[in-house]
Amino acid sequence: MKRFMAALLSVMLILTAHPNTLQAKGDDTTTVYGEQYTRIGEDYHILNDNVLLSKKDGTVWTWYIHDYPLSSSDPFYKAKMVQIPGLQNVKEMTVRRKTATGNHVGNYVALKKDGTVWYWDADPSATLATSPASIPRQIKDLKNVTSLDAHYSGSYKVFFVLKSDGSVWSLGSEVGTTKGVSPIPVRTKLLDDVASIGMARGFGFAVKKDGSVWRWNANLYLPNNRSKNKSPEKMNGFDNIVKIEPGMSTSYAYKKDGNVLSWSTTDAKKFPLYLHAAKDARTMVHFNSIRDRKIDEAYAFREDDQLWSVENNKVFPELTEIASIHHRDFSSKERFYYVLKKDQTLWAWADAIALPKLVVFTEETVARNRPGTAAKPTGDRSGITDKPTSTRPGTAAQAVIRTSPEISLYPYITMLQPGGKQSIMVNNLLPGAKMTYTIDDPSIGTLSNVNGTQVVKANKPGQTIVRATASRAGYPDVTAYFLLYVVDSNMLSETYYTAVRSVPVADSQRPFIVEGLTQAGELVITAASSEKPELVNGQFVITPELVDRVADNARKTKTAVEQTLSDNKIVLARELVVNGEILSSPDQNGYTFKLDKNSFINRKDVDYLTLRAGDAKLVVNFATVNQLFHSFPVIVIRLVESSNGKYHVQFLDEHGQELSNVSSNIRLILPANQADATHNSVFYTNGKITQPIGGKFNPYNNGMEAEINRSGTYFLDDNTKTFPDVDNRDPELQQAVQFLGSKGIVTGKEDGSFEPDSPLTRAEFTAMLVRAFYALDETATESFSDVNPPQWHVPFIASSEKKDIVKGYPDGTFRPDHTISREEMAAIGARALHEKKNYYYPANTEDYLSQFTDQQTISDWAKPTMALAVKQRLIDIPADKQIRAGEAVTRGEAARMLYRLYLQL
Repeated sequence: MKRFMAALLSVMLILTAHPNTLQAKGDDTTTVYGEQYTRIGEDYHILNDNVLLSKKDGTVWTWYIHDYPLSSSDPFYKAKMVQIPGLQNVKEMTVRRKTATGNHVGNYVALKKDGTVWYWDADPSATLATSPASIPRQIKDLKNVTSLDAHYSGSYKVFFVLKSDGSVWSLGSEVGTTKGVSPIPVRTKLLDDVASIGMARGFGFAVKKDGSVWRWNANLYLPNNRSKNKSPEKMNGFDNIVKIEPGMSTSYAYKKDGNVLSWSTTDAKKFPLYLHAAKDARTMVHFNSIRDRKIDEAYAFREDDQLWSVENNKVFPELTEIASIHHRDFSSKERFYYVLKKDQTLWAWADAIALPKLVVFTEETVARNRPGTAAKPTGDRSGITDKPTSTRPGTAAQAVIRTSPEISLYPYITMLQPGGKQSIMVNNLLPGAKMTYTIDDPSIGTLSNVNGTQVVKANKPGQTIVRATASRAGYPDVTAYFLLYVVDSNMLSETYYTAVRSVPVADSQRPFIVEGLTQAGELVITAASSEKPELVNGQFVITPELVDRVADNARKTKTAVEQTLSDNKIVLARELVVNGEILSSPDQNGYTFKLDKNSFINRKDVDYLTLRAGDAKLVVNFATVNQLFHSFPVIVIRLVESSNGKYHVQFLDEHGQELSNVSSNIRLILPANQADATHNSVFYTNGKITQPIGGKFNPYNNGMEAEINRSGTYFLDDNTKTFPDVDNRDPELQQAVQFLGSKGIVTGKEDGSFEPDSPLTRAEFTAMLVRAFYALDETATESFSDVNPPQWHVPFIASSEKKDIVKGYPDGTFRPDHTISREEMAAIGARALHEKKNYYYPANTEDYLSQFTDQQTISDWAKPTMALAVKQRLIDIPADKQIRAGEAVTRGEAARMLYRLYLQL
């Protein structure tokens, strides 16, 4: 081991203060290399041996080492990167290389995240770098693929795909033809109910959902094989298997209880061996030819990010803090290893040739091929990059404005029981974009248009993909999708856990996927914590015992959801919200809920309690119950639906006396028939006044939700607002102002204009926030010396003071006519995400703030909130990279930030 340590110390490379140089420090020498080098960076994942996946855009890159073959005398390996053309949003990929180096890619098959499969076959005499026909083609009529692997033999290839319904198919074709022979002349179904597949040494393996392992010979499915295909065979000695790792000589299987099995890849008759010392390993690394007596044959990669020998339980100390590890058997005598460490350095070595060496990439290569700088591949309709707008004289630099219909669908994962329905919500759809919806498997679910709303209906158990394509004149089409699972109620949680496990590592931190999995996990928690109380004198009584049961079930399920996410390396951006649910049956006089204060106070295990009242819902926030109940031991809420689609809500005390208002908000969710709620609002009327109070469409609740604190009647209606002076602005700003205007959150000037370039005053911003947070309390009083009736902003500033939204100054003033700075605006938005949606403040603030060239203008107190605002895209990185944190924001900037915030709350 001493020789091993010395070898590694002699090649340890660290960045020095010298610009554009890399310094290598050895035991007794120091050498500065004049060439420019860079490490791999922070945006890649090992996809397949010499193939790297960009986490940012899903592009794939092959890399190769100069001066191949490898030598044990090399101090480190110099490498180049080349982008594989024509591919984005890749999930998995199999590559056929003509040599052990990565620049001779002859053929490949790629699986994209939308479940489509793309392939490229080189001319026999060409490589990836020399062939002009380097754009991949999609395999038509092949969709819903979740995993694939390939086998190449002579002039033919056969690849095996696992589809979302659990079926495994083989597809074989001739390769290397210049005319591009169809890749699917032979298509055979092998198995059903499969959870995962793998391949090595010409053998295919599958793990079924029941934990059994099956095996087949890939050559039997090649197009030129004239023998009768044999069905896959079940392997003996395997049960409760959750994952397999086939290898050239030795393969491994992982049991649900953490035990690891090994077997000879080519021998299917012998029973597997238990590797008890490898229990709870994440993966296994097998060194079958290392010529160093200090290096053992097998190592287990464990949760502490280190390799542990299964022979003597000693750690492989020189490779610590491992993020991922991959090995590839290029032949029976050549095995290559690739390790990506948490510091984003890449290490590689060849079995029996050399021990781990750092791989460094020439600056020229990486800069030229860095994701985002290469030309957009033909045929990949993933949208266009943002276009910066010019800076107007006298104003701060404008943000990078989105001009393409960059959309996202919610919910990302939808789980329905057969017969259930779910409205589809499109976020960030710009004006002028037209939507087209499709579903991959109409037998599992069907789409229909209900009063302008796309609704998916569940037909039978299974999994499929729902797609939405946005088309806008002058821009490429953009397609988003979500996963639809149709399951029986008793399989809801298990289906969710399976869905989490299916997320590729490269996607595990994509924000919209993390948020989608978070929301779906919250649905699982809600479903597990639903209770149906008995009617007592016509009332649903919410007792402490009832809430205890809800909390206990929620706590157990939340723990299971968190553990599953953690096991699959999915780091949440916020705390899971626990929403218990009270089910109810209709009675002839509406719905009456009796809330006992003792059921709600001092609870930390439940965040919300939803009370179902037919098609409507009422939601109680546990964080504000002390304020809600105030001095009342009991509050009764009665909801009655009228025939004209209006809902009358009464707040009563325990004696049945109506309360005109309560001290804190209750959320009301009304059923909505139109998911395009851009200009819809919830209206309030008490017979004397009728006013819009806002509201947001929530696809998970199939309704418009708004917060209320007054007895009265509530209903939905259109409330379109237009402002002529934003008509010539970018589409997102237009939509933000119109959206917020229809909710009553922003108002125009007396002449009907919005004045987006005018500075925003503290009073104006406070009024926006109070309306957005449903915090207006006309009984509130303020204490600021410079805020006095009859000024228009008095009720808003008073409500803000009562609800602690915008703070005053130490001298007792509010300064309503002063402007709001950019860091103050970001701080208020970020705090709302933190307090209302449980988002965490980033610990690595520098990663977000270093994008600003003038980050020194950000006050120390504002750095955590500014980092969260950047992370959650409440604010953009300006085109000139300057935030100008202390400068005043405009009304347009505030509307954009508030619009993005509103969609996330």
